Amino acid sequence: MKTHTKLFFKILLLIPILIGIAGCNSSSENDSEEKLLNWEPRQHPYLAANGRNNVHNDSYMTDSYTLSGPEGNNLKLTFFTTPRVFITIAFDRQGRIISLGTGGDSKRAAYLLDPDSMKMIDAYELPAGTDLSASGAGYFYLDNNDQMIVPTTNKHIYKLGIEGNPSKFVLKTDYDLTALPDPCHIISVLPDWKGNMWFLTEEGIAGIITEDGTINFISLTHTQDGTIVQEKIGNSFAVDETGAVFVVSDYALYSLIADSSKKIKILWREEYDRGTQQKQGQFTQGSGTTPTLISDEYVTITDNAEPRMNVLVYKRQQNVKGDRLLCKIPVFTENASATENSLIAFHNSIIVENNYGYTKKAVDFVGKFTEPGMTRIDFHANGDFDVKWESDVIVPSLVSKVAMGNNTVYTYTKETDGWYLTGLDLNTGSKKFQTKAGGDDVRYNNHYSGLAIGPNGSVYIGCAGGIIRFYEK
Repeated sequence: MKTHTKLFFKILLLIPILIGIAGCNSSSENDSEEKLLNWEPRQHPYLAANGRNNVHNDSYMTDSYTLSGPEGNNLKLTFFTTPRVFITIAFDRQGRIISLGTGGDSKRAAYLLDPDSMKMIDAYELPAGTDLSASGAGYFYLDNNDQMIVPTTNKHIYKLGIEGNPSKFVLKTDYDLTALPDPCHIISVLPDWKGNMWFLTEEGIAGIITEDGTINFISLTHTQDGTIVQEKIGNSFAVDETGAVFVVSDYALYSLIADSSKKIKILWREEYDRGTQQKQGQFTQGSGTTPTLISDEYVTITDNAEPRMNVLVYKRQQNVKGDRLLCKIPVFTENASATENSLIAFHNSIIVENNYGYTKKAVDFVGKFTEPGMTRIDFHANGDFDVKWESDVIVPSLVSKVAMGNNTVYTYTKETDGWYLTGLDLNTGSKKFQTKAGGDDVRYNNHYSGLAIGPNGSVYIGCAGGIIRFYEK
């Protein structure tokens, strides 16, 4: 990128600091230090350990770790090679990898891998898809008994355990959701803090499976000009210890809860600016983020506004004084801002990446680049904010992560000669290190997959050609 382009990009990102934003005010460095939030996502009683249970690490969807990851420009690489994309990488109590692979042929399978050798221990074929829907293709969770709960493409949810020696996947429970109206694509499933199993569909249904197998659900809709509009869902959701469930549709952010009879109630609904079009790199005309919870008080998403996308911070309690929207901060350049990945959250900080310009097919992205940008924002209870740093790294579609143990943002960037694991300094945004994964080849493209840091300290990235392990020699 030419120097004058970098300078232009940086100036645009500093505009919110210089002029202030409606709903937010820039604050001094001293104010920021006085108002830091000190919290960590709580351990969900029905999920495996934080950092190991789903693509966004925990029930708050923070994408943050308390541990450290590897560092270096020449980390060692080991590959698990197969022509499938791996969005979610989880780890059982033994540190083994449990993942879901989806092929270009729409076939899906659960995989159990050795985390060091990257050799396959077992695979379990799941129902294949009949289209390019994301249902049954990426989101699953690992429960507190190391069981994999995964939605399928044929309106079922499987609970897979691991048994025997050698270890094999075993279907423990098959939840039948075929009573749901068609079309129906189950995109994500998670338990709330009472153990109720919630699910979302791309068609805008939020539902619960009760202990006796009964399905309770609602459709997320609104009325516009006298017509009922069915909203759509393109991401996962977050849950907190109050029993609340946070869902973002292509029109609004919701807080839902199950009452004593397991019926779903809407606690609150907040519309956001969905823009006028589905931007390049996104699945819907709306927010590309799974809601992320911050401390006991806030929830954050992005909108799809034009000319610039905004990071939105809301108060998440059922009843609030004043406006629920605390902060609205535009990021990246005009007419070139979008994200299809959840926000990273820690303390009172949010990190957002720019995925504008990515392609729906991994093979179409050879020789191409997305718009640059990754930004850290600090916000405060009075609505003040600081843009702490901005980086012009190019992150096409990764679910990036933060490792608090060594103050590093781990991401996956594309350069002119190929794909790199890149570490940024958490406090300054400057590059700490880069290790090349491979050239500008479709097999190294992560294609919306998440980065994971394993219990062994290695970094793992799913890509179109399998999973790559990065580790110190």
